[in-house]
Amino acid sequence: MRVRYPVPLSLVIKKWLKDSGLEKGLEKGRLIEEWESIVGPRISAVSTPIDVRGETLLLEVEDPAWRTELSMMQEKLLGAISERPDLPKVRKIRVMGRRARGVKE
Repeated sequence: MRVRYPVPLSLVIKKWLKDSGLEKGLEKGRLIEEWESIVGPRISAVSTPIDVRGETLLLEVEDPAWRTELSMMQEKLLGAISERPDLPKVRKIRVMGRRARGVKE
């Protein structure tokens, strides 16, 4: 069905992104790019979001103490992410040390 009235370009682009599957990649990029504004400067200073695989956020930390701390804060972090509808749906956070980055699941 063809639309016969003017449609805002922003709606056309949004639909195209969704239909092409590119929307999810943009959501992942937004989460990584805006990490500090999502979780605050204290947490962003010690953690780096690496990827979102399925509904799991992969988060990297250097200090084992922060790994434990962030694992215990998972519900709070998930709440901060879920407040933003422009971010990917995340239901779990996997916190790993820097050396574990090359390890496959």
